[in-house]
Amino acid sequence: MQTDTEVLAYAVDLLMRRENLPIDLVAQILAAPLWEEIDYMEPQKAQLLRTLRQTYGSLLMNGPFSIVIAHHGEMIGLTDRIKLRPMVAGTNGDYVYLSSEESAMRLVSPNLDKFWAPRGGEPVVARLKSFRPKTLEVLTGGQTQ
Repeated sequence: MQTDTEVLAYAVDLLMRRENLPIDLVAQILAAPLWEEIDYMEPQKAQLLRTLRQTYGSLLMNGPFSIVIAHHGEMIGLTDRIKLRPMVAGTNGDYVYLSSEESAMRLVSPNLDKFWAPRGGEPVVARLKSFRPKTLEVLTGGQTQ
């Protein structure tokens, strides 16, 4: 492995293809919440996140990163948990945009329906409800948009 991008690609492959984990859990492994944040979560969610951190702790990405992963009709945007790298998201109709800057999205789509800056470690997941581009579901931090 020669680059951090390659390491990340192998980690995603391991978690999604070999371990068969959903993309939402992969995000929680790569950019896991801080232990202090987990302590204040509802018990069931806290236990899941503790288990993931204990099992896959070596895959926690330390340092600055922003990534976009596409996989079988779904896409995820994720930045490091303390947001050392920028990431913004936007939607316009059935399209989802992820970028490091709002201005880049506005060049492609000047009139976004929605624009937001996800918190550090907060995944933005876009899923096709079918393989027809007109049906799209966008999740951010586990909440449907």
